Amino acid sequence: MQFSKVHTDIIPLVGGVDMVTTPIMLNPGKCIFANNFEPDTNGGYRRMRGIERFDGRPRPSSATYQVFDCIITGPLVVGDTITGSISNATAKVAYINDSTKMAVTDVAGSFTLESFMVGATEYGSISNITIEGGLTNQEHAQYKNASADIYRASISSVPGSGPVRGVKYYKGNVYAFRDNAGATACVMHKATASGWSEVLFGRELRFDGAVGEISEGQTVTGLTSSATGVVKRALLRTGTWTVSGVGTLVFDAITGVFQDNEAVQVGGSTKVTANGADSAITLLPGGKFEFDIVNFQGNVEASRMYCADGVNKVGEFDGERWVPIRTGVGSDNPKFVVGHNKQIICSIESEIVVSGIGAPYSFTALTGAAQIATGETITGLKTQVGSVDSGVLVIATERKIYMLYGNDLSDYRLVAHAPDSGAVAYTLQNIGFAHYFDVNGLTQLMASQAYGSFQSHILTQAVQPYVDDKSGKAVASSIVRNQNLYRIYFSDGSGLNIQIKPNSNSNSPSIGDIMPFDYGSRVMFMVDSAVDLSGKERKYGACSDGYVYEIDVGTSFDGDPINAFLILAFNHSKSPDTQKNYKRAKLLFDAGTTAHLSVSYDLSFGNFDATYGISSDQVITGAGGYWDNSSWDSIFWDAAYAQEVTIDTPGNGTSMSINISNESDIDESFVINAVKIQFSPGRLIR
Repeated sequence: MQFSKVHTDIIPLVGGVDMVTTPIMLNPGKCIFANNFEPDTNGGYRRMRGIERFDGRPRPSSATYQVFDCIITGPLVVGDTITGSISNATAKVAYINDSTKMAVTDVAGSFTLESFMVGATEYGSISNITIEGGLTNQEHAQYKNASADIYRASISSVPGSGPVRGVKYYKGNVYAFRDNAGATACVMHKATASGWSEVLFGRELRFDGAVGEISEGQTVTGLTSSATGVVKRALLRTGTWTVSGVGTLVFDAITGVFQDNEAVQVGGSTKVTANGADSAITLLPGGKFEFDIVNFQGNVEASRMYCADGVNKVGEFDGERWVPIRTGVGSDNPKFVVGHNKQIICSIESEIVVSGIGAPYSFTALTGAAQIATGETITGLKTQVGSVDSGVLVIATERKIYMLYGNDLSDYRLVAHAPDSGAVAYTLQNIGFAHYFDVNGLTQLMASQAYGSFQSHILTQAVQPYVDDKSGKAVASSIVRNQNLYRIYFSDGSGLNIQIKPNSNSNSPSIGDIMPFDYGSRVMFMVDSAVDLSGKERKYGACSDGYVYEIDVGTSFDGDPINAFLILAFNHSKSPDTQKNYKRAKLLFDAGTTAHLSVSYDLSFGNFDATYGISSDQVITGAGGYWDNSSWDSIFWDAAYAQEVTIDTPGNGTSMSINISNESDIDESFVINAVKIQFSPGRLIR
């Protein structure tokens, strides 16, 4: 008897989702569609990491647990706080296996072999204690997940109403902005070990008619009112300190009330004239924040956070006080702000407003300040790599992209780079070069030595139907440094992971692998990506539901399962007209503690006439309601490192597509690197 030779195709998973290429021409490592996977930098597709709420308290993903062998005699439930009768140690019940075993978390103190109480009532006794003691990987994952749920319950939303309007990591702390309960003001909060804490602002006094300089740290007194205060910031906007100076004094607190038009003195000498009474520094509601951290002094500790939200004046924050910066231009409510060439540059509608050189409070030509009109509504600002002679600033507008060349007012040149391409607001990001989302998708701005200027390149043609469907829904963007990803977030909770990969042709733009994701009802209003003091990348999302979420941590979407799937392109083994008898598929993995998978397959480009052999009588399950799938094999994979998993795939056809899904709130992120398909070739279909 002669047996057909078994062939093996090894398919590296790379290329992301491709919705436009003719199916027969698709590289088999690409995906017809996917959700909640992202391209991994080392090849393969990674099931995305989770998100979890954040307020400064311990992260759910950092929760630890202890396992108690015990006898439970009371009506113990998950969430109860137990106390050791001898040790007085406390813990919260995270998981109850049965009446003889439980897992506890948030442990304070050291339990011993003792009885335990809930309140004043004895609920049982402990006979053995194991630290992080799951007997199997599955049990360990369950206990970790249950402990994370306990930690999660104590983390609060940012106080107030509406979406979180901004979030920023700065000097080791996370700050968030949200409108108050009555939506009458926007309030700044700081994440602390006990949750969100309001950041209190000081007071300001506007002045004009300066005849003498006032410095930080000096005490000023109103000649008429006798009000006094220690100056924390002295902002000179126009003029000079001795001729027609106009500006603002900022205080942490004031004793008394300064009066309009009174002389303001230092040590009995008049320096300025009050322009109105002093007032509390507050923020109007309804904005959306953009930030940049800039250092004008060179001292590492001197960096300050500059903030714009399209409603209020530009704000400067140093970790202690908020300083409103007045430009004196138009409505004075800049939407975007950036530090560039030792200047603060902000946008007000279609106008670029530039501060003095090294003088972020000054907006007078005397210090090099400038105003530059674009004629278009500005949607983003990003500094680019310049030369030793000149800086470059990308100025994105709704319908055009401009480049601002030069260093200051003396040599600034505004050049229209892309006269027919505009950027959606809040989508401009730097990954080597500027990337921005427009009506056609993600566009890249790339330096070209051949032309000595810039060229545009759209990276998302492969998912153009998806991009078209999301038209008008882009609300935020961010970068993921360790994965070379640009992320775009849409108003329905979905988004795209776009991996930026250098092209082998150094004169050509980068290329990108694209894979969608979906956070469900959680819409990221804006996202901050920063490197913390330890050098680790952190990403925080300001969400529509009032929470700040840390992104790419944990095993769930804030307690909800991550629903992820891959539908791989059909592989015809370079012979699309040859009938094949498929034997099995092998998935090559790289994962953490657990990975729960369901794997199916489809044959002959979904042709209903395909023969499936012994699988033909099994229940047909549609993947996404589209494909005619054969049987589903449910797999539990329990391993600590790379493993190969085999799935039987009996059936006859000309090609095969492997479909993989994962729906779990306990699985750590894992990577599927490749697929091996084994088959015996048959007759040629005529």
